[in-house]
Formats: sequence, C-alpha cells, structure tokens
Amino acid sequence: MHVALLNQYYWPHGSATSQLLTELGEGLAARGHRVTVVTAQVDHQGRPTPSTERRHGVDVVRVRATRRGKGSLLDRLSDYGTFYASATVHLATMRPAPEVVLALTTPPLIAAAGQVAGALRRFPTVSVVQDVYPDIAAEHGVIKRGGPIWHAWRTAARASLAASRAVVVLSDTMRDRILGFGVPAARLHTIPNWALRELDERAPGDAMRLRYGFGDRFVVMYSGNMGVGHTFDGLLAAAERLAGREDIVFAFVGDGVRKREVVRAVEARALPNVRVFDYAPREDLADSLAAADLHVVTMREGMQGLLMPSKLYGILAAARPALFVGPADSAVARLITDADCGDSVRDADVDGIVAAITAAAAAPDRDRRRGLLGRDHLERHLGREHLIGRYEDLLTRIAGAPTTRTAPDASRPTATDGEARVQP
Repeated sequence: MHVALLNQYYWPHGSATSQLLTELGEGLAARGHRVTVVTAQVDHQGRPTPSTERRHGVDVVRVRATRRGKGSLLDRLSDYGTFYASATVHLATMRPAPEVVLALTTPPLIAAAGQVAGALRRFPTVSVVQDVYPDIAAEHGVIKRGGPIWHAWRTAARASLAASRAVVVLSDTMRDRILGFGVPAARLHTIPNWALRELDERAPGDAMRLRYGFGDRFVVMYSGNMGVGHTFDGLLAAAERLAGREDIVFAFVGDGVRKREVVRAVEARALPNVRVFDYAPREDLADSLAAADLHVVTMREGMQGLLMPSKLYGILAAARPALFVGPADSAVARLITDADCGDSVRDADVDGIVAAITAAAAAPDRDRRRGLLGRDHLERHLGREHLIGRYEDLLTRIAGAPTTRTAPDASRPTATDGEARVQP
C-alpha cells in the first residue's frame, strides 16, 4: 500500500500532531508499506528543513509555504493558504499516485487538499479529526456561533467530512460531535492517540526534580500546552489556598497562548508555591513527567468532544496519578475512571481540587498504585503498535490493498537513515 500522510507539521516539529504522525508514518513503513508525508517546511534550530528527505523508511516532502507563525490572524491565514495550495498541487502531481491519503486537521480543512487531488487522481481520503472545527473556534470566541463565518466554515467542514471515505475520531465523545456534522456512523472509526515512544521506558524523575529544585516536596504538575482550550482558574485558586503548605509545590511546565496569563496570575497573587518552566527537551520528557507526584489535566467547559488532551497519555506512561479539572462528561474523565488512575473535579469546585491534592499528598502509597494502574491501562488498551495496526487495517481496507503483517523492525535506527536530497 502507498499511503500519503498530510499535515502542516511533521518531524522535527514539536507539536502533538507532528509527533503522532511521525510515529504513525514510521510504524506503517516498518510494516512494509510505502509512506510519503506531505508537510510544510519549518525552521528547526535556526535553519529551514530540507525540502525532501528519507527518514526511517518514510519519504518526507516539505512543500513551500509561508512561515509567518501565529502572531496574527493574517499570519495564520497566509501560512494555511499557501500550504493548502502547495499540498494540493503536489498531491495532484505526485508520481506514483498514492492509493490513499490520510489527513489530520492541521490546518483545519486540509483534508480538502487530498480530496481535490483525489478527484483528479482517483484516490480516497481518510480524515483524522484531532480538533473539531469550527466548534472550537466558536468556543474560544474567535468567531460567533451562528454567525455567517461559523455557517460558512461549518458548511465547508460538512462537505469535507462527507467527501472523506472514512473519518477517524479520538473518543466516543468526539464521535458524537462528528455525528452532528451528518457523517454516517458506518464511516466513523474511534482510534485514540498514544504515548510517545520516548516514554516507553519509565524514568525515575530524580534528575529533573533536582533541576527544578523541588526537593522532597509533593509536586503537583501541569505539563504541556497552555492553550485556550484549557482552564487554570481553579488550579491557581487551589494553589493560593495551599500557599501555606511548605510541603506542596505547584509546577507549570510548557508553553502556549495562556502561559502569560498563568505567569501574571502567579505574580499578582504572589504565590510562593508555584514555579513556571519552559518545555523540557524531548530527551528529558520522561524524567520531567516522572518528577511529579500528581499530574493535572484541565479542560474548559464546553470543550468536551472537541479535543482530547494528548498530555494524558504521557501521564499514564509515566505511571503517575492524574487530577482532571474539567467537565465530568468528557472523555478524559471517563478514561481516568476506567483506568482508576486519579480523580475528576470541575474547575469551579475549588474545594474539591484542594481536597484531591491534599488527599494525594497524604496517601503517597495509594497514588503510586493509581499511577501503576494508569500505566497498565495504557499498555493493555492504548498500546502504540495495536493502534497503528488499527490504522493499517482501516487504510488497507480503504485502499483496497491486502494488510501486511510485517513485524516492526526492532533495530530501527534512531537517526536519519538517508541524507537530504534537495536543500531549499
């Protein structure tokens, strides 16, 4: 099977969709399939990535697009629009043509590039919904729900989903949302995300605890993107109430559009028990996650089914208990209940957040057991090879190709196995 993977970001970009797609592409290549990635050029370590290269059996094609970033709506539209155009042209002229295109949702509606090219070249497109647009934009207040932009965007999203031969969602809650776009249930497939490969081996966390200066205190950590879909009011209010507890420290590790709000709130409230750090390097991620005693996942009300925080899988892999602050009817709350690996509390329930944290600090043995239950749940139900196998089954069925059951290559190199052929 020749599959083309389509997304604005791929290795070495650090976004969640990039990391997921990289592991999926390499996993399919290790199973004997031909994999071509169509993505955008990015700046890495101060220089642009090569336009074509082969990495771990995957042919990576980085088409031309502007790299203006997310500073303004105009910058985003420029990056999105040029990538749409370049990706469509490349897919329409690719030799040989792919048998199936798998498109993520970065940027929104990028599956349309595969569908336009597929109409010319007669190959199907499978859409993977990582984020539900335009609903997320409406929840963020970027557009007005029910307004003309919302209606136009939702009509385009309906058309793209309708043109997809199959649609992959991350949870049953998201599946219910996508059913609202008129997608037939028979074309919907629920395949969750997974933990990154570097988290396969558990880390002790001692080195990062020392680097972060935690000492022997109980560490409540939020690690990952601090985006508009997350909420920090309840967690910061709990930190303020626990400011007198010298044995408990709160840590925010990561970045995102709401990081400045967190920093300003910490400064305004003069919270001595809160530390804010940048992202840990990828090679230190396992140790950084293991440096926490309790991990926090947050979600704003109204966001359930519109996204699935990828940080949860890293928490499970780190064998640490989780505290979910968000809607009780979300897939995150359901997973934590199923795995018996933590607690769920609404953001407005500050008393409940404080009680969950103090109970965890008072019962470390119980929480170590809950962390191990989370890791066990991940290995039994959310294993990477199993989930890649489900993608393989779906794609080969859509492409009409036989499923290849080649075992993954355990000796796969950890560095690029081919040199860049064309420099930009």
